[in-house]
Amino acid sequence: MYYRVLGNQDLIGIRVLTNTVLTALDNKEWWMPVMSDERHYFDNTWTVFEGCFLNNGTMVGLSGIFMNPEECAEHALEAELDPVTTAELSRCMVLSPFRGRSIMLRLNTDLIDYARLRAKTDLVAAVHPNNAGMIQSLIMLGMKPERTMDDGRQRYTIYRMKL
Repeated sequence: MYYRVLGNQDLIGIRVLTNTVLTALDNKEWWMPVMSDERHYFDNTWTVFEGCFLNNGTMVGLSGIFMNPEECAEHALEAELDPVTTAELSRCMVLSPFRGRSIMLRLNTDLIDYARLRAKTDLVAAVHPNNAGMIQSLIMLGMKPERTMDDGRQRYTIYRMKL
């Protein structure tokens, strides 16, 4: 396996991985929509995506770090943080046969470096309270639960850490 930052050439792979993971989800509430659209995926002033690939080039996992205040505002404010200095981990997914191998931990550890380079001081992530795998990965990363929210459509817990 290898890891690398994703670019325009990976857009189809992102769509395929996302659709595969979404189709297999037992609980669709675990997938939280994001405000940005694909035009921001490879704009490093907005977000950076990193993927995990098999040696044959098949993408088996990806994660993104959103650094634009417009994208981070909701969850940063819920954690009582400044959206300008906060980054958010989002679009975290690994194909089910590859879970439990610390792929997400590796992806998110790498992505934190980009947030630090952009002078971000805090990190947040929103995760469904029953998503045990993602919660374990965030805790191993050093994040702590801040509060659980329920907006009537979804329940999620905000995790945060200082960078």
